[in-house]
Amino acid sequence: MTTNSSNTQSDDEYADRMLAKDAATVVDIGNDMSDTVDPAKEFPRYTRYAVIAGCFVIQALSCGTIHAWGVQQEYLAANVYAGDESGIKTLGYVGTLMFFGIYIWGMLAGWMAEVWSYRKPCVIGVLLMFLGQLLGSFCKQPWQLCLTEGIVYGLGGGLVYSPTSTAPARWFTTRRGLATGITVAGVGVGGLVIAPLTEYLVSHVGVPWSMRISAFYILVLGLIACYFVRVPVQDKTRTLKNFNWGAFYNRRFVVQALMVFFVTAAYIVPFMYLPQFWVSKGISSQTASVIIAVANVSSSIGRVVAGFAADYIGVLNSLMITLIVSSISCLLIWPLTTGTGVAIVMGIFYGFPSGGYWTLAPLAAGKLFGVSMLASTTGIFYTTSAIGAWLGNPVAGALLHGPGHDSNFLSMSLYIGALWAAAFIMAVINRLSYSKALFKSV
Repeated sequence: MTTNSSNTQSDDEYADRMLAKDAATVVDIGNDMSDTVDPAKEFPRYTRYAVIAGCFVIQALSCGTIHAWGVQQEYLAANVYAGDESGIKTLGYVGTLMFFGIYIWGMLAGWMAEVWSYRKPCVIGVLLMFLGQLLGSFCKQPWQLCLTEGIVYGLGGGLVYSPTSTAPARWFTTRRGLATGITVAGVGVGGLVIAPLTEYLVSHVGVPWSMRISAFYILVLGLIACYFVRVPVQDKTRTLKNFNWGAFYNRRFVVQALMVFFVTAAYIVPFMYLPQFWVSKGISSQTASVIIAVANVSSSIGRVVAGFAADYIGVLNSLMITLIVSSISCLLIWPLTTGTGVAIVMGIFYGFPSGGYWTLAPLAAGKLFGVSMLASTTGIFYTTSAIGAWLGNPVAGALLHGPGHDSNFLSMSLYIGALWAAAFIMAVINRLSYSKALFKSV
């Protein structure tokens, strides 16, 4: 391959860094965008904040609607498919497919963002989310909802999630963590706003019209938000043919992928099973629901605080803290829960650091593998995480219903705690490969 000497040198240096196999030879590849140079200096100052706002709204719409599906599912199961065990079981797959779609299409979305633009996959994704909701409102059978809400909407959600998670980081240097934290907090805020709104609509106009109304506010608000999704520098020469696949040969990449797998296998399980566990300990179902809401609020706050902390003590350091605290909450606090007070502590102690992880995951990818490839690298990790998301909950359910474990959930709590601990070990390995200075901000 023949290029001018400066380009050849740059490409060779980059390849050396990405393919380095000895930790001693690995250099800082996370600073391909210097933290001393403002990437947005040629734009009006409000531009970067508009990007955060646009990404925040899209994250709130895409993930908040998935949270709201639980309200619609409960109504359909109780009123439309009551007594139809097969139909109710099929309804359960809709939410799984939506959640799975957010992650499985991450690699495709990242590639589209870097080859085309960050805005284009978001526009396509919003249109698919609109279409999935609209078509779902006319469905008469649960399997049809799996196709429309599950697959079509899931594809749309997957196309917007990776670009909107990573675009704000491209606009900031010293406040990159806080910008990302505010953006991904949209996931929690969306759930807190859209779920009650959906419950109101379902009770007043029914599930079909709640879906149609949702479809149109997704379309209008989503397309407006897409206008603001962009990055300061878009590499117009990048294509699928010259797409960098070197990260797959990097040991850091493999370790990071394992970390992501362990986290996504563990993350959602406590939110799904803790209410059932608390009820088994004598806590009322209403109180358990309130505590889970507290955990979700704590998760949203944790996303912002984790980003803020990353700007001061370092992304990789902050990541290790969130992982080990999440593990401790499951290994020590969960098994000791005997009343409402400890349950509230568990909800906060788990929600806060586990939520913070979702801010730090894309930032860590940028630190380890370069900010200029953040969308594609993070997208690959999201696709990897889909496997964990698909496997984690069934394994936890199997452990719960194993002999002797129905009453105390001990096997489940140890399983989830062990997954977080394994993720912590992976994070430590990459942290030390980046810098062995224990008190360095990295």
